[in-house]
Amino acid sequence: MNRNTFEEKFSTEISPLTVFVFTTISILVLIILTIALITVTPLKEYIPGYGSRQHERKIILLQSQVDSLQQSITTYDVYRKNIQNLFVDENFDADTLAFHIKEPEKIKSSEFAFSKEDSMLMQIELQSKVDKQKGNIKIAKSKSSIHTPFFVPYIGSIESKFNLADNQYGITLTNNAGDKLHAIASGSVLSIDKTTHFDDIIILQHPNNTVSIYKYKGTPIVETGDFIKESQIIAKVSPTSKQVYFELWIEGKPVNPENYILF
Repeated sequence: MNRNTFEEKFSTEISPLTVFVFTTISILVLIILTIALITVTPLKEYIPGYGSRQHERKIILLQSQVDSLQQSITTYDVYRKNIQNLFVDENFDADTLAFHIKEPEKIKSSEFAFSKEDSMLMQIELQSKVDKQKGNIKIAKSKSSIHTPFFVPYIGSIESKFNLADNQYGITLTNNAGDKLHAIASGSVLSIDKTTHFDDIIILQHPNNTVSIYKYKGTPIVETGDFIKESQIIAKVSPTSKQVYFELWIEGKPVNPENYILF
């Protein structure tokens, strides 16, 4: 309004239509500004349910870890089933690589019959080779007699010994007073089952590709998949049967337990 002439410069009437138009325009402007702020600024990550890039990376990483874990579990189940079939079913294949163990050949003492024409130098050289070969055999035997410090699985006397020629891949221990079965080393329980002769069997997996097998009659204390420690009690032998059959496998081949355990 002009103060001198009192002439009205601009006038408007407040009507419902005016209020509706003003409110609609204001709402649209606020919506556009909000969308622009969310798109340009990192405020969008604070919206509930909005998946940020960091969350997507975590989801992808967790999914890959789950897939890897599932593959490891499947591989472990196949390995455990093969071990279980090998020792529980007792159907050993004749051409199994595990039993292709060559016994060290015994070197026979050579007898030398030199003629009169042979020189003394040749005799001394041949004799020194034989002495050196015998010395190597003694060193090899002394090295093989070193025992790995495995824990004694069952305190008792050895009733039957390890013999590959008779397909005896383990030893039988007998003790009228003993009733506890121990793990020879730390590891995990591969399988707990019964053999075809209704004997209980426990198979343990140890480090360095070592497997120990315990056949007995009694009650197991551990379960399949449990982690066990060295000398841990894994089973109780039945009072009616005080015998334990024990096998030790290293790198897929049966070995003499007496070379690795001091019974």
